[in-house]
Order: sequence, then C-alpha cells, then structure tokens
Amino acid sequence: MTEQKKSGWFAKSTLEDRLIFLSIFLSICFVFLLFYLVKAGFIRIGPASGCAFKRNFGIPCPTCGWTTAIGLFVTGGTIKAFFVQPAATMSCIILVLVAFFSLLSAVLGINFSFLPPVRLWQPKYIIIAGAVILGGGWAVTIARALAELP
Repeated sequence: MTEQKKSGWFAKSTLEDRLIFLSIFLSICFVFLLFYLVKAGFIRIGPASGCAFKRNFGIPCPTCGWTTAIGLFVTGGTIKAFFVQPAATMSCIILVLVAFFSLLSAVLGINFSFLPPVRLWQPKYIIIAGAVILGGGWAVTIARALAELP
C-alpha cells in the first residue's frame, strides 16, 4: 500500500470552521460595501458639526481620516488612501487578505497551515494589533497637524 503524503500548506477544516470563514468573508464585504455607499453619497456617517474630539482638544482624533481613506481604498485609490491615513489603508489591506483567505477556506474546506485555525484566534491579539495600527495612524495624523501649525 502506498501512503498518501499530507500537504504542508493546508489541512481539512470542519463544517463549523467553514461557516465561520464564510461569515468573516461576508462581514468584511458588508463593511466595504457600506464605505463604498458612503463614498458614493448614498449614506452619510459622522456628525454634521465636525469632529467633537478635535473641537474639544484641538488635535485630530485617533480615527481622523479613516472614513476618507477607506472610501478612497474601496474606489481604487489605494495610494491616495495611504497618504490620507496610513493606518486605515493598512487595515483595509489586512481585511482584504483576511477576506480572500476566508473565502478560500470556506469554499475549499481547508485551513492554511500558515494561518492559525479560526477557533484559535485570540481576541486579545487582534485587539493589540488593532491598537498598534490605530496608534501609528494617530501619530502620523498628529504629526501632520502639528506640521501645519503656524
């Protein structure tokens, strides 16, 4: 008998994993669709009077420029989006990659070996990574605001 060699790139996923991957893919698509509709003018988000954080503290808020950058990203302006808000653009790129591999995993029923199984994703690490990205973007935004002061 010949022994079948297992792949080092992926392993079979459970039905539960496939459904989770599909829900992740659909959630990311929904978020990008919302921002596309915002960019197209069908939906308006945010306060009409501007950013309360900036008005109260005199500096841009941690998410300043995110809506604009994501809107540019979903309409194909990745480079422009990066100049508006680098953290938002990096987050979008990460979300596109997650969506891509989630769709592949949901359709093909595989877990990629270089990605941990979805059941092992640690929310604390996702939150820490998000905070680091958000903090980096805020630092860039504050540096730009300080550079524009007279």
